Amino acid sequence: MKKTMLFILIIFVATIFANAQGSEIFMNDKLEKKWETEKKFDVPESVCYDKERDVIYVANMVGDEARNEKQGFISKLSPDGKILDLKWVTGITSPKGMGIYKNSLFVAELNSVVEIDIEKGEIKRIYRTLNAKFLNDIAVCKGGAVFISDMKGNAIYQIKDGKIQLFIQSDKLNNPNGLFVEKETLLVGLDGKVVKIDIYSKNISDYILNTGGIDGIVPDGKGNYMISDWAGNVYLINPAKEKVKLLGTAAAKINAADIDYVIGKNILYVPTFFDNRVMAYSIK
Repeated sequence: MKKTMLFILIIFVATIFANAQGSEIFMNDKLEKKWETEKKFDVPESVCYDKERDVIYVANMVGDEARNEKQGFISKLSPDGKILDLKWVTGITSPKGMGIYKNSLFVAELNSVVEIDIEKGEIKRIYRTLNAKFLNDIAVCKGGAVFISDMKGNAIYQIKDGKIQLFIQSDKLNNPNGLFVEKETLLVGLDGKVVKIDIYSKNISDYILNTGGIDGIVPDGKGNYMISDWAGNVYLINPAKEKVKLLGTAAAKINAADIDYVIGKNILYVPTFFDNRVMAYSIK
C-alpha cells in the first residue's frame, strides 16, 4: 500500500512539474506545434528552407564564442524534422544568416561570406571584407544580388557580379540584423523597428515601428511579417496594425533566432540557439 501511495505521489508531482514547465511557453491560438528535433545541433542560429530541394539548412555556430575559428557547420534537415546530415558542410566560422541563389547557399561568417555549392556539398568560394565588424543575416534578390547585414558596423554589404562591397552605411541603421528583399526594397530589422531601403536610390525610410528587437524577418504572404527577437519571442507585425505575439519561449529559456517561413506549406521554422533544437509550427 505504501509503495502504491508513493508511486501515485511521484506521478502527481511529475504531472504538476510538467504542467508548470508547459505553462512557461506561450502559443497563440494561430499556432500549432508540428515537431521538434532532438537536441543534436550546436547553437543553431539560422534556418533556411530550400524549396527546390525540399530541405532545410541549419547554421550551427558551435559554442557561444563568435570567433570560434572554422568550428561551425551547416546541417541538412527534412521538412518533417529528421536530421539528414548533421555536418553536411564544415569548416565555417560562426555561421549565421543564409540565403539561396540557384545552386549556391550563401552563409554569413564574422567578416566574410561563404558560398557553398549545394549539389557538391562543399565550399565553393569565400568573399572577404576588410571593414565589416559582425556580419549577420542574408537576403537574396531575384536577380542574384546578395545583401548582408553588418550588425556592429551599422551597415549593409552586397555581393554582386562576383564581388563583395559596402552597399550602405548609416547612423539610421542601428544594429541592423534581419533582412528581407521585397521587389525593389530591402527591409531591415533594427532595434525597435523595420526600415525600408530603396535598392536603387538607397533612401532609408521607417516602415514598421515599435517592433522590439529583431533577429529574423519573414513575410507571411498576406501583407504581414513575422519577426523573432532571439530572446524567445515571435511576433506578427504589419505597418498598419499593432504587433501580435505568436510565440513566447523566453521563460522556458528557449531562444528564437533567425526564423524561416514557408508560405505554401504554412510552416514556421524556429532555431532555438542555446537550446540546440529546431522547432516547427503550422499557422492556422
